Amino acid sequence: MRSNSDINNPGAGGILKTTASTHSRSKPDRRDNTGSSGMPDRPGSTFNGKKVSNHQPCRGTSRPLHNGKNLEDAFWENKPLQERKTTSAEVLKAYSSDITSLRSGFFLQKLCLQNVPHGNRKVTPDQVIQEFKREPGQNNKYQLAIARFKAECCIKGLLLNGQRVTADAVVKDFPDTPEGKLGIARFMERCCLSGLGLHGQQITPNEVVMAFPDNPKGKLGVARFQEQCCLSGLPLNGQQVSPDTVANAFPDNPVGKLGIVRFQEECCLEGVPLNGQQVSPDTVLKGFQAANARLEMAHFKAECCLRNLPLNGQQVTTDAAFKAFPDSPEGKLARARFKAECCLRNLPINGHRITPASVIKDFQDTRAALELARFKEQCCLRELLLNGRQVTADEVVKDFQAAREILGLARFKAECCLRGLLLNDQQVTLEQVVKAFPNSPEGKLGIARFKADYYLKGLPLHDLLVTPDEVFMDFPDSPEGRLGRARFKAECCLRELPLNGQPISQSEVIKDYQTAKAPLELARFKEQCCLKSLSLNGQQVTPDEVIRGYPDNPLGKLGSARFKAECCLRGLTLDGQLVTPDAVVKDYQAARATLELAHFKAECCMRGLTLAGNRVTPDEVVKDFPGSPGGKLGKAHFKVECCLRGLALNGQQVTPDAVVKGFPGGRESRLGIARFKAECCLRGLTLNGQPVTPDAVVKGYLAVKATLELARFKEQCCLRGLALNRQPVTPDSVAEMYQAAKAKLALARFKAECCLRGLCLNNLHVTTEEVVGDYQAARARLELARFKAVCCLKDLWLNGAQVTPDEVVKSFPDSPDGKLGVARFTADCCLRRAAVEWPTGHTGFRGQGL
Repeated sequence: MRSNSDINNPGAGGILKTTASTHSRSKPDRRDNTGSSGMPDRPGSTFNGKKVSNHQPCRGTSRPLHNGKNLEDAFWENKPLQERKTTSAEVLKAYSSDITSLRSGFFLQKLCLQNVPHGNRKVTPDQVIQEFKREPGQNNKYQLAIARFKAECCIKGLLLNGQRVTADAVVKDFPDTPEGKLGIARFMERCCLSGLGLHGQQITPNEVVMAFPDNPKGKLGVARFQEQCCLSGLPLNGQQVSPDTVANAFPDNPVGKLGIVRFQEECCLEGVPLNGQQVSPDTVLKGFQAANARLEMAHFKAECCLRNLPLNGQQVTTDAAFKAFPDSPEGKLARARFKAECCLRNLPINGHRITPASVIKDFQDTRAALELARFKEQCCLRELLLNGRQVTADEVVKDFQAAREILGLARFKAECCLRGLLLNDQQVTLEQVVKAFPNSPEGKLGIARFKADYYLKGLPLHDLLVTPDEVFMDFPDSPEGRLGRARFKAECCLRELPLNGQPISQSEVIKDYQTAKAPLELARFKEQCCLKSLSLNGQQVTPDEVIRGYPDNPLGKLGSARFKAECCLRGLTLDGQLVTPDAVVKDYQAARATLELAHFKAECCMRGLTLAGNRVTPDEVVKDFPGSPGGKLGKAHFKVECCLRGLALNGQQVTPDAVVKGFPGGRESRLGIARFKAECCLRGLTLNGQPVTPDAVVKGYLAVKATLELARFKEQCCLRGLALNRQPVTPDSVAEMYQAAKAKLALARFKAECCLRGLCLNNLHVTTEEVVGDYQAARARLELARFKAVCCLKDLWLNGAQVTPDEVVKSFPDSPDGKLGVARFTADCCLRRAAVEWPTGHTGFRGQGL
């Protein structure tokens, strides 16, 4: 949801950010009414919270006083004036009559920072500086504007006079005035939070606090910075900043009181205690009511509705949240955003399902071109119908172009490339995506992230692969770039992919995460090392070490709870003892993770684990799933398991018909139904009193464009002798589908089946050597070891020789799954009276029996 500060922000993602799989609250800096670049949305109003220019009367012209502002508003809203579109040149011409060049400078600044061309050419930072200096005026406010713009260039890595703007240069440019000192403090705050150095050293939180002037605005700045330190875990004076310290730091004035309520809101939504107690939603609501902050109150009600938090002991309905938004331009836009969220989550308002068409109309009425483009993007990616038809990728591209959102357009093209969606009836290539990103820090970071996804998915480029070295070097040298580089190295390490021709050690990844000051990512990586039995500095990572690594914040607590759940289900110990299901439930409850808790209870139910001394029943599990879209989908998937496992609900067996009816709407539900129908077909279960035919399953997968699932089902039809369209499914057709889906591992597994069953591909028998080569290409060590085990037990030769038991044992990776594979192979060898030559130091079952 949005706060007051980003209501008119055309660059903020808000509730419609495509990168968020679940609803996450954006946390803008509330002191500024700024655009996506951190700059003011309307030149001549505010800049970093300070008024820098008055709207000067025009001289020597018959235009109205607000002609320039009207033209600029029309330009950004893409609204025609006198039946034609407004150009940037017309806006600048209107501002040329001003006494100073401040407003025209702010307009060029916004064009520059948002990568919007002027006269088909990109506006450079040098041009912005020149415009500010063109008619500076007598009050020298242009100096403050230039310093703040240079601060943005420094943070974003933009070049001035062909060189990077250093933090030292920015600090020197701020004038020696109260506004200048406050600007320096705010800039130091941003440097501290983003990891930029000053005078060759990292800026500490203590230095930031000392930089703020001792006046009301400075005290407010300190309080807001302490809030950031508290929520992100940054220490101050060597200690963690407590929520109570933050609450006491806000000044006793209307702005400070509203700041306290906003912080209470964050604590409430993130589960952070204040004064030793959880902040209740009712407390936050009363605070907003006392501050007469109607829009903030409406946003909070919407959050409570979407997160299933009660107000006054009752769940907040979508109707109540919708009605709470004021009937102002900001309120109407916020209401439209909430409506869009309800549409995407399949939540009704006033008892009616929200159609995409009604959301589009609301965004059109509020002239929210960017929100409209983002919503249509979601409709396209989620395959939601608009007026009875699919939203095409070409439509979305046109909408982003109309909103002048270059970065959003590039990101959408990247999604099209990765998902195989067509643009202009053609596949989107890697080169087209790279060219679409703007030549800016955000654009460079976007290219690097896209190439990383492209590489990890194994997509081709002219029959070549993007190399990991190329991906690694593409990440910019910025805090976000360094973190992206560390994440990519972590993925390569876990997948055993080389960099510069060398394997990546776990220690390298740890060091990179420490340098990037990413404790959450570091803890998650250590968790993966622990679960995969990867060593760190020659030693195994223990579960206790993983738990200690998670930061003491809401995301860290949730990560810790998830890991404890894994330890519980895998039988790993913490503090020398097995993790009980009750301990996991307690942690999930403390983290307010209702959906995670329901999924864990479902696992306990299916595995026969006890909670509070009692078996978890299917009825309990069904009741625990929340009423959110994710909860409804989770409940439907659990009913699938109950049906297939023969578990009763309400004393009755779950029928396939009941399972299908239980799925909510949306693509994920249609995919879930298609998968369930496939299971019904393969198990001989009936739907609506009729057996499910293979053709019906194929039709369901085609409807949701589930290429990989369709290939897997066709594989089963091929291996089981089931016909499609009254024709047998050939191994060649299955292999072709896996190749089209770029599913290397699935193809390798299928070829292994063909090899073991004597099935031909391209009229040739599949050899064991081919299978081994495919598994090696897919870097599937565990699968390769299992295949070698089968070859050994079935006396199949590999490279002209028998596969020895010793060779099989050495093939298994040193991981929990690998160790289990060795144990199973040992058991098979014992049962078949095989003579096993064990490697040195390996005891296995030799001489012990079973």
